[in-house]
Amino acid sequence: MSKASTTMLVPRQPVIAVLGHVDHGKSSLLDFIRKSNVVEGEAGGITQRISAYEVEHKLTSGTVKPITFLDTPGHEAFQSMRERGVEIADIAILVVSAEDGVKTQTLESWKTISSRKLPFVVAINKIDKSGADIQKTKNSLVENGIYLEGYGGDIPCVEISAKTGQGIDFLLETLLLVVEMNELTANLSTEATGYVLESFVDPKRGISASLIIKDGTLASSGSILAGTAASPIRIIENFKGIAIKNPHAGQPIKVTGFDDVPHAGVIFISSSDKKEIEKLQEEAKGNAVKEVLDPRIYRNAKVVIPVVVKADSLGTLDAVKRELKKKETDDVKIKIIAEGVGAISEGDIMLASSDEKTIIIGFTVKMEAKARDQADRFNIKPELFDIIYKLSEWFDTIVEGRLPYEEKEVVLGTLKVMRTFSSQKDKHVIGGKVETGKIQNNAMVKIIRRGVELGRGRIIELQSQKIKTDVVNEGNECGLMVESKFEIIPSDVLEALLVEKLRI
Repeated sequence: MSKASTTMLVPRQPVIAVLGHVDHGKSSLLDFIRKSNVVEGEAGGITQRISAYEVEHKLTSGTVKPITFLDTPGHEAFQSMRERGVEIADIAILVVSAEDGVKTQTLESWKTISSRKLPFVVAINKIDKSGADIQKTKNSLVENGIYLEGYGGDIPCVEISAKTGQGIDFLLETLLLVVEMNELTANLSTEATGYVLESFVDPKRGISASLIIKDGTLASSGSILAGTAASPIRIIENFKGIAIKNPHAGQPIKVTGFDDVPHAGVIFISSSDKKEIEKLQEEAKGNAVKEVLDPRIYRNAKVVIPVVVKADSLGTLDAVKRELKKKETDDVKIKIIAEGVGAISEGDIMLASSDEKTIIIGFTVKMEAKARDQADRFNIKPELFDIIYKLSEWFDTIVEGRLPYEEKEVVLGTLKVMRTFSSQKDKHVIGGKVETGKIQNNAMVKIIRRGVELGRGRIIELQSQKIKTDVVNEGNECGLMVESKFEIIPSDVLEALLVEKLRI
């Protein structure tokens, strides 16, 4: 593949990443531009995957300019997706809510943009809201080092409403001006190259990937190589799922037919010569290094949680793994024993069945019918989620439940048995007087006779002056029902206990 001469270069349509804090209106902005409704279709109302869209903007001069937009998730768990969007993009939009101002992911997105030295425009959104404070929002941006035009810097800033459309045309004009200043070009006569945006397994069609072409034009035949995964140039679709031929630099496309799941973010190359791609694929596989986990990292952990993770795409899989790994401490280690893209399979269930401690997590995927049968057989319940923060909250409870603890008994008080009223099976109705401390309903009790513990029971009902109560204090008489296998007689002493669980 020869180096392009400058005479063959032509202006290229831009790839623009949209970033910002969760719920600041990134998807709503694209939703308005595209005149469709993506937000309502997102689980939990938040974007959880990276997506590409192609639009055509008509300038006041009448010229139509195509633009590719990348919608990135705002939730903190999807940082790797935001980084990938910035790596692929030519320009970014940093969306900030006029109601909330600068938030955590606003700063994180800005740092990601700055580290790549990517040109960007700030879009202050939600200016139609009653709680909007544009001046305060601009001040918060400047205070955090984002120096806007007119505030000591050169970063363009546009005030918009993704709901009403106010300011969006001006935002697009501003973006295209930034594009013009950065002189984006491509050689459309060379073989297509670019990046893998996302990859996933289509249950009916096989392994697919979303690609962004950054240079060249994709031939009508031949092959594509992305990392170690290859695909024939056969089924090529645009972002709407419509079959197209010869897409060019700047366009987002979907390619189906890969022989393996390509890693999100890797560079792809193409060639009309299939044998050339086959040769390059063999070389790539030979150079690939497999990650081997050092078993020593688990030795000193108090808890090791084995996990099988399945997700609908490599990007969301990375996000889930990232979220799980955030739970690790010196005492807790997460051991991902298997991971993959696609539905939970029979093999996943069989793998988990060898260790009852193994957890199967599915994110925006379903279970295959055979997997469901095997799960019932081995009494395994895979946990399925479609919202990342719900998965995170659930996993916190798993970690908490598996940490070791010791039980410590604290004496609440003592009661001397004065009378026994009835005994039926293991339930004894008695009366007595609290001699020390207090007696509490549902407390465990030691049954002590002449200073010797006979056995244990539990208070299941407590009354004071024939009225049900939870606590009876020292010096008061009461009636109570005790559940115990041991006989209780007058003059016995009941020692009420509170069992505290202390982390080891």
